[in-house]
Amino acid sequence: MLKGQELHPLLKTFIPIAEGIAKTFGDFCEVVLHDFSDHSSSIVAIFNGHVTGRKVGSPITSLGLEIIKKGMQGEEHLINYANAAKHSTIKSSSMFIRDENNQVIGCLCINIETVYLQVARQVIENLVAFEPVNQIQEEFAPNINVLQDQLIEEAIEKIGKPVPLMDKNEREDFIRHLDTKGLFLIKGAVQKVADLLGVSKYTMYNYIDKH
Repeated sequence: MLKGQELHPLLKTFIPIAEGIAKTFGDFCEVVLHDFSDHSSSIVAIFNGHVTGRKVGSPITSLGLEIIKKGMQGEEHLINYANAAKHSTIKSSSMFIRDENNQVIGCLCINIETVYLQVARQVIENLVAFEPVNQIQEEFAPNINVLQDQLIEEAIEKIGKPVPLMDKNEREDFIRHLDTKGLFLIKGAVQKVADLLGVSKYTMYNYIDKH
């Protein structure tokens, strides 16, 4: 939307850009085009104006006036600064537009309403939060054979050496760990570990009964 006054041709080129940005980021992203030739009604195009409650014909902001008053020395862009609005915080960026004589003639501003994003962030943080306890390792296996292999591999890593190199005490620790993990509740697991250790099924039961 435009005012009736004639715009600088360069400013006109920013109108579809402003509209495209607003449509891309959605209803909570306000995009404003200012014409600095008239500070009292500088807004010549605005999309999603409900974010700040402004419309075409609304004036320049206090920040804009302050920057212009300082003479725009070295000012090109103000990116990602916080604006404290009523009931919310707005994330803003302002890009100044210069003509062929390097004079600032306007500004393209993006204002994002963050209240819903902050709520979403809180929800996400709650979803990924963990209870303040020691990390728990849980095995997710596609079938029972893979689960057994995972538990056995975990026990081998805990002992710190391959099964053939384990001494008697280490083998007992190995079996104790597997028993604690509940491996032997699985049908056939005792025989599987017996074969791995090269002992009989009955020897395995003797090991288990010790614990």
